[in-house]
Amino acid sequence: MAIPSTPLFGNPTIVTADVAIKASPGKIWAVQLDGGTDASSLVFHNDVDSAGGDPVYSVVAPFTDNDASAQTSIFIDLTPLGGIAFDTGIYCNWTGTAAVGYVWFS
Repeated sequence: MAIPSTPLFGNPTIVTADVAIKASPGKIWAVQLDGGTDASSLVFHNDVDSAGGDPVYSVVAPFTDNDASAQTSIFIDLTPLGGIAFDTGIYCNWTGTAAVGYVWFS
C-alpha cells in the first residue's frame, strides 16, 4: 500500500516500537498499520511517556483468513472527524512482530 502524503499533515512518523510521538498537545490526523502478525496494534495514549494516560485510540491490524495468517494493512483518515485531540501529549504503544505504523499528526 502506498504511503499517502498531503499538504495538510505532511509525511508520517514511522512507528516500529513504543514511542512518544509528541511531548505537547496535538492531534492525530491519520494512521496506517501494516500488520506483521494477528497481534499487531497501535494504542495511543494522552501522555508523554509510557507511565500513564488512558488509551484514547487504538488500531488493530485486520486479517483476511480464518487462521489470521494473512497480513494486511489498514489506513484510517481521521480528518473528516477533525482529527483526534490529545491535550497532554501523544504516546504510542506498539505491538506485533514486523508491524510498522505510520502516524500523521500535528
